[in-house]
Amino acid sequence: MHLTLLLSEQCSAASATTALELLKAANLFAGQPIFEIHTASLDGGPVATLSGQTLHADLALGAISHTDLVLVPGFLFTLRDALPGFGRYTDWLRQQHSRGAVLASLCTGAFMLAETGLLDDARATTHWALADLFRRRYPQIRMAERDVLCEDNRVITSGGAGASAHLLLHLIRRYGSLELAQKCSRYLLIDSAPTEQSVYVMWNMPKAHGDADILRVQNWLEQHFDQPLAIDELAQRFGFSPRNFVRRFKEATQYTPLAYLQTLRLERAKHLLESTRMNLDSITFKVGYEDSNSFRRLFQQRVGMQPASYRKKFQSPAV
Repeated sequence: MHLTLLLSEQCSAASATTALELLKAANLFAGQPIFEIHTASLDGGPVATLSGQTLHADLALGAISHTDLVLVPGFLFTLRDALPGFGRYTDWLRQQHSRGAVLASLCTGAFMLAETGLLDDARATTHWALADLFRRRYPQIRMAERDVLCEDNRVITSGGAGASAHLLLHLIRRYGSLELAQKCSRYLLIDSAPTEQSVYVMWNMPKAHGDADILRVQNWLEQHFDQPLAIDELAQRFGFSPRNFVRRFKEATQYTPLAYLQTLRLERAKHLLESTRMNLDSITFKVGYEDSNSFRRLFQQRVGMQPASYRKKFQSPAV
């Protein structure tokens, strides 16, 4: 199958080269060229990447009349600078999709696909740290930041850099075979079982919103989140009516007060799971809950795995 790796200015060299090496490994393991790989840039010239490296393209996009699969590498820390130029690729991407091509993005390459409009009313994912930006910029797309992979209307998006390997194995499995994907996974030491992105999320509580009254509430909550709290009582403490408090808090932080409090408690629980040997009952009490079974369910729902599994995955060896 004809595969085009789209190289654009400021893309991640690691994202592009990982795709090239894993797909070429699949060809070697298969003993035949499953993927006919071509690299292409807008004008056929080299592109400068995030790290300052230069990636050389085989040809210009305009020289490709038809391809079966387009891969868009991610952008890591250059996304905001690269984003204004994504419109230059829209016509070619839409043309290839209309001719039957599958479009797939690695990590934040999802933003380039979103710019085409092909994801409107579809389900998509990207790196969790940029999910809010994605949601604000493309409200017509059903954002699924917990997911590692999403596919809708022949457009595939993936989460962070680690999820790129899962996407590539998914393509190898689809266009090669399950056995070939498993062989690549074993030889290259890639975990072939995707997890939710939510286990890696580090929530940053928004404070640059300009609402000084709500900021006072946030600062107070950071010191008292482990205490029994009722939202109506919290509103009264800071001079709000309950309805006005919920409205103002959500406008400022994008969280309801209850979700914000849960998030504070979950972040503290994650820290304790990573850094101590405290049992779950003790952690539950320390972060402001009484029932460890209810807390376990909340943790599973919001983080994507059980507390014991989270501890096993992330606890420091020093502990």
